[in-house]
Amino acid sequence: MKLAQLTSHNLIMLDAVFDDRITAIETLTDKIDQAGKLTDRQMFLDAVLKREEEGPTALGEYLAVPHGKSEAVIEPVFACAFVKGEMPWQGIDGDEPVNMIFLLAIPPAEAGSTHMEVLTTLTSSLVDDDFREQLLAASCQAEVMALFGEEATDDEVGTESASNTTSAAEPIAAAAMQEPPQEEPHNSKAYPLVLLVGCAIVFLLFAMM
Repeated sequence: MKLAQLTSHNLIMLDAVFDDRITAIETLTDKIDQAGKLTDRQMFLDAVLKREEEGPTALGEYLAVPHGKSEAVIEPVFACAFVKGEMPWQGIDGDEPVNMIFLLAIPPAEAGSTHMEVLTTLTSSLVDDDFREQLLAASCQAEVMALFGEEATDDEVGTESASNTTSAAEPIAAAAMQEPPQEEPHNSKAYPLVLLVGCAIVFLLFAMM
């Protein structure tokens, strides 16, 4: 799955500043609603806030993935914000800093399949330091969409300088489940991968409820 299939330019916020995580959720909910993906904004927002009360949605590595399953969602979609600096978000061990927020909107019928696939894709992608740095360094939505797997048109290349970005390879779900290299038990990327996958499993247990 390419992340670009589930979002669009108008659902991406760069250099975002929020007072708190509730404000962030409300702002990203507005983005999804304005994109015509919700039949009832408040119903979806209530589902997201209820989920926030049930358990943490920060997954480590500066990533937060709040979400809502609701009949108000027309089709699976996510909005994302790349925070200017960092902000606190509820994690397993209390508040932790995040600079990437992905708000997932999922119809109940696809809560088990699509939600799991999106979360696995996110974790397997964002465990890569270079990929995260490219996302945070993006100067326009076209660059982010290119990293998410969108093929830029000639017009987009000319108007938003998307031609200077390097498209990330499409993440695969299996990457999230691979074991750390045995010959390098202290590999610098092994701990973030295990942390993200472990948090994702806990997160999914809540998501399936």
